[in-house]
This record gives sequence, structure tokens and C-alpha cells, in this order.
Amino acid sequence: MEEDYLYGTDELMPMIESLFIPGNFLLRAFFPGLMEFDTEEVKVDRVLDDRRLAPWVSPLAPGKIQQPRGHQVESFIPGYLKPKNAITGREVLRRLPGEPLTGSLSAGDRRGRIMLQRMFEHRQKIERRLEWMASSIIRTGAVTIVGDDYPATVVNYNRLGSLTKTLLTTDRWGESGVSPYDDVEEWIGEVANASGAAVNIVVMDGKAWGLYRADPKTEKAIDTTLGQTAAIALGLTVQLPGTPVFKGRIGEVEFYVYNDTYEADVTGQATNIIPDYTVMLGSQGGIEGTQLFGAILDPRNNYGAARYFAKNWIDEDPAGEFVMTQSAPLLVPKRINATLCATVR
Repeated sequence: MEEDYLYGTDELMPMIESLFIPGNFLLRAFFPGLMEFDTEEVKVDRVLDDRRLAPWVSPLAPGKIQQPRGHQVESFIPGYLKPKNAITGREVLRRLPGEPLTGSLSAGDRRGRIMLQRMFEHRQKIERRLEWMASSIIRTGAVTIVGDDYPATVVNYNRLGSLTKTLLTTDRWGESGVSPYDDVEEWIGEVANASGAAVNIVVMDGKAWGLYRADPKTEKAIDTTLGQTAAIALGLTVQLPGTPVFKGRIGEVEFYVYNDTYEADVTGQATNIIPDYTVMLGSQGGIEGTQLFGAILDPRNNYGAARYFAKNWIDEDPAGEFVMTQSAPLLVPKRINATLCATVR
């Protein structure tokens, strides 16, 4: 009889997979790849750089054997995300937002709608956590995973130290004699030298953009004719929360302002995904970031691969119903040196 009251996994998964989440600019721009694993660990093969010159030899001498640099396997065990809600009797008996004041839905109908709403909220929270991870990786070259029941673990992708910058004193943007335009041009060259990749996206917060735009060199060089079609090309709907604002293009490099926020874990305060006075540079073709998802170790999921796994269940005494969505994500950049971040003031 219990199964008559429960959603099956086959019913829940299509419902949550079909929900659309706006925003997630950094994910879409720099981590568009997706891989699901049927193991707890996620693994990445990293081919080591080999930029040696071919050796000179006499035409009568044998060729010189070159030992391949090979590759290394990197393994990670992602932390779990498990947002969970109780569906209470009081909820299903009260009018839902949008219902007539007298109420028009049955308790069963409300239960179904509340269930879908909670799954939608779970998906939003997981996606926002992924965006937070993307920001951390691009800003610092690493991400720290920590929770109440998860000891602090730092996943460091070993970006060159020179690609994480903090400008001090007279070098800061807004100081006399400092050209933000020249700085960005120099940083684009640093990324190219470090990774062999060409920067094609620069992302700033509003304060950094204001200082960059004020440079007379920027005003002369930037082309603003593309409009918001650049954001739309990334699959983003203009004016929705989390949507970047396209500011223009210089050569092949597109400039965006991104001011999305999240609620801090402890204080609940609104916090910027990108801190004030932050400038991020990246090569989409160079970083080739991928979202990796470990197996969901749950018998209802047959311990298999899943990007998101939603389920609900009923406790008999005291009676209660719960809905939960599980995910085991980790973001991995193939070439972290194809990114640079600077705090400019």
C-alpha cells in the first residue's frame, strides 16, 4: 500500500530534469562540458605540455629519440549536495500562492504542486553552488569544499601564481597614471604565454568595469554594436537574474559585467558571485571546463550515475513526507592556466 503514496524515481527524474534555470553565466561560458560517472570517484586524464624544440642533427646522423611527456590521471571524490524539505499537512491544507482566496485545489493537488516547487528550489540551489564553484576556480585556481559534516578539502588545480593578481598602492585602477586598458592587454599576453590559449572573454563586476570604461584607450577601442546577442548566444535570456550584461568587444575579446548574488551559508547575507573590483580573463577553447558528477550512492538510484537524483519518502510514525535531491558535483578545468584573475583595487 505504501507505494500508492510515493512518487517513483522514474516519475521524479523527468520532472526535475525538465525545469529551466536562468543564469549560470560562468558555468555556461567556462564549464559547458558534462560527464556522469558510475563510480564514487571522478577521474581526469591530463596530457602534460610538451613545448620542446625539435633537435638539430646532421643529415647523415640518426634521429634523436624524444621521450613523450605522457599524461597523468587525477582522481577526486566530490562532496555531496543534498537539499531536503519536509512536506507538512499544514502546507497542503493552506491556499497556495495564485489560488483563489477561497481555495480551489484539493489537498492532493497542492501536495503535488508543493513537491514540484521544492524540487525546483533544490535544482536552483545546486546550480547556484556550481556557479559559486566556477567563480572560485576562475578567481583563485582552486575551490574549498567544506560543510557541517564534511571536513574542509581544497581542490587545487595548480594555476601559475602570477595568474592570480592583487594590485596594490599606485598600481591600482583609478590611480593616477594607471591604464586599465594596458593592464588587460598585458594580462591577455600572460595567459597566452602560460597556456597557448587566446583569451576571448573578460568578466568584471560593475565597479571594475566603471574604472576600465573610464580609460580613454578603452573608449576608442571598444565596439558596442553587437548588443546583447552575445549573451543570447550563450543560451542566456537577457534581463533574467544571473544574466551577464554584454558591454562590447575589442578585437576578438568580449567584455561582460556580471553582478549575480547568492546567500552566504552562515549569515544569509546577499554576496556577490564576483567580488568588487574583480577582473576575470578566460579562453573558452583553452580552459575547456567540465562538470563532473559522481555516482549517487542510493539504493533507489541503483547506486548509478546521475547528475541530479530526486526522491521522496514517507515516515509512518510520526507521519511525515520528505523530498530530497542529491548531486555529487565537481568542476574541472582542463587547462587552468587559460584563466587569470586580478583584484584591481
